[in-house]
Amino acid sequence: MMIKQQNAFSHCKFEVPEIIFGRGLLSQVGSCARRLGGKKIFLVSDQGLFKAGWVDQVMQSLLDSGLRFAYYDQVTPNPKDWEVEQGAKEYIRHEADVIVGLGGGSAMDAAKGIAILASNGGRIRDFEGSNNINRPLPPLVLCPTTCGTGSDVSQFAVINDTQRRCKLTIMSRCVAPDISLTDPNTLQTLPGEYIGTTATDALSHAMEAFLSVAASSLTDVNAIRALRLISKSMEKAVKEHSPEDLENLARASLHAGMAFSNSLLGIVHALAHPIGGLYDANHGSVNAVLLQEVLSYDLPAVEDKLPELAFGMGYRTGGDTTSAAEMVQESLNRLLDASGAPRSLRSLGVAEEDLPALAKQAKQDICILTSPRQAEEDDLLAILKRAY
Repeated sequence: MMIKQQNAFSHCKFEVPEIIFGRGLLSQVGSCARRLGGKKIFLVSDQGLFKAGWVDQVMQSLLDSGLRFAYYDQVTPNPKDWEVEQGAKEYIRHEADVIVGLGGGSAMDAAKGIAILASNGGRIRDFEGSNNINRPLPPLVLCPTTCGTGSDVSQFAVINDTQRRCKLTIMSRCVAPDISLTDPNTLQTLPGEYIGTTATDALSHAMEAFLSVAASSLTDVNAIRALRLISKSMEKAVKEHSPEDLENLARASLHAGMAFSNSLLGIVHALAHPIGGLYDANHGSVNAVLLQEVLSYDLPAVEDKLPELAFGMGYRTGGDTTSAAEMVQESLNRLLDASGAPRSLRSLGVAEEDLPALAKQAKQDICILTSPRQAEEDDLLAILKRAY
């Protein structure tokens, strides 16, 4: 069944936090936390960022602003429920009042999860789904250090449920931060393999946001801007790590994040969530494997948007949907090759016998609701098999 985009979501709503972007602006984290009423800051990051020196910069910024802080770094890739629950206990024990998250999607989603539990109590799985948070969260400042997550502007938090071995998705306006602060300089210490895979995450955010049935003119302009920046800079950023191209990818992540937070996503993320939960796999890598096959599946439902999508990827088609489809697929393949990301589920260690269970879980994922072409379990399984 196909859903006509113009009929699916009749209202238009666009929400974003306060956004600060620029090189060297990590020094402003302290003043941001102070503006939010902070006196004792709970800083959430990871050991890699500490070794790179960025945690020290944030700590110094907090001290320069006259703030005390507690530091929590027990966060691993694909943050676990127990890490978030332990972090909330530490937040309460230290009597903190503002949370600062520094890092990729894992650190920022962990900061969001800690904020949820600090004010609402319970277990993190209690808040799975849409709009299940009852009490306001502590003020949040999120600082991304990769070029893909979008968590710093989004209304989502994704946490691994270690008992069910799946990712649980929390969606609420409450989990969008008060302030998103991006300093592109932090990308200069990002390991080379993560530049391509996190940029691929931004690529999937932009494409799925643009094709979502909940897309609007406000989300489209951000999605297309993200695609143009990625198309222009991904290859050089991966190969040369030039500051200008890395900054373009940071901007792309920001635009894509604003787009998908307001238009939601599609089948790529519906499938990626159970794969990441079961295998603890890198999210950007999973998206890279799935994106081409999902686009092929969606094409019959999105013909009217293909010329604009092609334009976003650097091509002019004069409105010809057939040539637009070819150019979009060709451009996507080029970008995925340039990213250096894996191109098969097998290469990620996914077992073929798990594919039916993964398709069943994906059918229940919230992201499936805004896919431009609806899918049954058999359709999802077929996509997984082609990507295998």
